[in-house]
Amino acid sequence: MNLRERVQAGIDGKFQGLSNGLQRANEYLFGIQRGTYYLLGGLSGTYKSMLCDFMVQNAIRDAKNQGVECNVHYYSFEIDGLSKRCNWLANAVYHKYTEVIPTEKIKGMGDLRLTKDEQMMVDSCIDEVDAEMDKIHFRFDSTNPTGIYHELWKFAESKGKIIYENYTDSNGEIKQKVVGYHPDTPDAYNIIVLDHAALAKKERGFQTKEVIDKLSEYFINLRNLFGFTIILVQQFNQGLSSIER
Repeated sequence: MNLRERVQAGIDGKFQGLSNGLQRANEYLFGIQRGTYYLLGGLSGTYKSMLCDFMVQNAIRDAKNQGVECNVHYYSFEIDGLSKRCNWLANAVYHKYTEVIPTEKIKGMGDLRLTKDEQMMVDSCIDEVDAEMDKIHFRFDSTNPTGIYHELWKFAESKGKIIYENYTDSNGEIKQKVVGYHPDTPDAYNIIVLDHAALAKKERGFQTKEVIDKLSEYFINLRNLFGFTIILVQQFNQGLSSIER
């Protein structure tokens, strides 16, 4: 796409984006866009994962309403599968009934119990949430950055054609380099979520910061080459809020 084509694509509304449920913030965020890297950061217990899931669920629903293909790879290294489904169920209830039922109440933690009306609302959303989440490529076991990169590279190969070009290296050997990518479905959204970065498995003797840096390096490459949408959740170090720093 050249500059003129890019301007025309904007005029044609091809960069409207998918809903993220954050209407007021979209004056600056413009929904969920293709080829964009979103970083959600905050201290422990500040509902980063809930915000992330809220954005992703809204994007999936909007893609379905628009008839647009939306593929989601979700690396959930902090929350197990069943807990994640309970979280999404709370969101689905709010979306359908505008009623807030805390996840802890849905789980029946401690003395918390659902009322009969709440049971009805929750039950009516279970099948919908299960169907929605069964279409997502979840991974709940921690993986190192290179493993994630290779997995997503293979996914891109299955969804389009990677363009290679021959070149001669300094030793006079002919090799190939990647120069482009042609997706089978240009209008599709491919959303990659990782929660959270510091829990990615270590590799090559890296420390945590080096793992996060490598992960971000890979994500930037995947965004630039394949147009993937990246949503990375990062927990801040507790010392970040210290006035001593």
